[in-house]
Amino acid sequence: MEEAVNNYINEVLELPEFKRLVELKILIDDKYSKEILAFKTTEEKYNEAKKYPNNYDINTIRDGFIKAKSNLYSKAEVKEYFDLENHIQDLLNNDFNRIKDSIINTDKIRCNRLK
Repeated sequence: MEEAVNNYINEVLELPEFKRLVELKILIDDKYSKEILAFKTTEEKYNEAKKYPNNYDINTIRDGFIKAKSNLYSKAEVKEYFDLENHIQDLLNNDFNRIKDSIINTDKIRCNRLK
């Protein structure tokens, strides 16, 4: 079983979509480091302001967070990254569902034999 799992992982790592995802991660981290920092900083401030709204001008902080997020997420490479991430997640979910269904069907066959 462990060998099958390792083979599956290796197959996923060799997918062109996964390789592109890794390329994009490196490119985004390098090319948009300022935008990422602005997004993370404003996100932290916004989360803090939501916890203690009486201590902050939450509307201004929220607007800054929305602007920083929109600025980062509007980049073509970031959009492509999230699209690929969702596509790969769908592939994994489909595979896991097939495995689950196979296990359920095997268990049903075993239970029917015991009756």
